[in-house]
Amino acid sequence: MKDYNKNEYNREYNKETYKTVKVYIREEEYPKVISHMEKRGYTKLSGYIKDLIHKDMNEPAEEKSAGKNINIGNNKGIVIGDDNNGTINIKK
Repeated sequence: MKDYNKNEYNREYNKETYKTVKVYIREEEYPKVISHMEKRGYTKLSGYIKDLIHKDMNEPAEEKSAGKNINIGNNKGIVIGDDNNGTINIKK
């Protein structure tokens, strides 16, 4: 009976304290993601994702955009530049 109460308490605590977020990863990409995560020393995907978010949120904005390209699959030839002035280049 004591275990049931502890489990119920933990379930309620988690429900009130945390937000569940779903992430969809393509079946064919999942093994590569897990392999990469493990090479980085992580054992749980949720911990890896939380760490990535934390690092991204704490990285200064100028470091995020400096010299990085944005690649978008199936973009129909529209490429948005990283010059931060709203330029849109269309490649044919």
